[in-house]
Amino acid sequence: MTARHRHRPLPARHRRRRGLTGAGRRRLAILVELLAAVAVCVLGYHSFARWTQEHEARWVVAALRFVGVDQVSGVLPAHVLVFRDDGEVLNAAVTASCSSLLSVLGLTALTLTVLRSRGLHALLGLAAAVLGVVLLNDLRLAGSTMAGLWWGRGALVLFHDWVGTIWTFASTLVGFLLMVCLTLPAAERAEQNVAGHHTARRPSSWARPGLGYRLPELDDAVAVRRRTLTGLLHRYVLPRSVSDRLASRRESGRVDYRLGHLPAEHRASAVRSLVEDGLGAHTATLLAVATYERDLAVLDALADAVAARQWEPVVNDRVAALRLWARSWLFERAPGSPVHSPGFTRLTAAVAAGPVPVPPAQDVP
Repeated sequence: MTARHRHRPLPARHRRRRGLTGAGRRRLAILVELLAAVAVCVLGYHSFARWTQEHEARWVVAALRFVGVDQVSGVLPAHVLVFRDDGEVLNAAVTASCSSLLSVLGLTALTLTVLRSRGLHALLGLAAAVLGVVLLNDLRLAGSTMAGLWWGRGALVLFHDWVGTIWTFASTLVGFLLMVCLTLPAAERAEQNVAGHHTARRPSSWARPGLGYRLPELDDAVAVRRRTLTGLLHRYVLPRSVSDRLASRRESGRVDYRLGHLPAEHRASAVRSLVEDGLGAHTATLLAVATYERDLAVLDALADAVAARQWEPVVNDRVAALRLWARSWLFERAPGSPVHSPGFTRLTAAVAAGPVPVPPAQDVP
């Protein structure tokens, strides 16, 4: 008579979780963004390469003729004909690498994959960067044409291959910096400084202890009013109703003083979105939520989101405290435990005190 062994089901913590983890979803999102960037570059090159060559050649010829240089012609598509005084005719071909298309596609892919969350600011930055890159590249082509007109074929090739290469790199860098400058928020609108303290000025009536605070020295600082294009547009061009609606939409995306008044499910969603930006991006807000939040669903959402980003490096003590809190919360929190239980108090107090150094020989429980 043989004994029949019954297979016991594995505990829930040992079962393979179905679906992607937080880190898996992030890797999948990064892969999709990389594929989107490659698709933008490849499709854009095959679709607009010829169009860009022909039109940039025409723009260069038109600009030179406008300033009085009549010894150039754009009768051939994507070519600039140069008629020298000694009777030599130079045929300068504008190839795909000579045009600004590659720089434009790179900036477009960067905007779609990295800066798309900035919305209209990203579009404005991209438009300004594209315009600047095209103008600088056409200036390079015009310089090459004038070098060939004055000193011959060798000077045209030398200017194009050496000076033009450095010029292209510099123009792309200038376009990128211009795009970032117009896309990212100004310093006075930043939500927190490099030390993790909230700095944005918001009405004190929105404040909830721990979920939004300002540095004391900022309360006595005198605000410096300066004129900006956006301010002039809101003041003199846009109707008041449109300006108020845009301002309300902009403020709805702020971090400071925006978590405390939200319902619990919205706070949990907001916490997840903040963690997706990186543990070091909104550390002050995340630590404040871990310290002062009393809704267990929100705290569970924060702990799960932090635990899903174990691949991120620990760059400072605040990130270490957040990681230690999430580990302790997931290991020690029992389902259905009350808010004011000893374990809850101990966990939230640990975050406020910061990470505790552990000797190398001691095992962390």
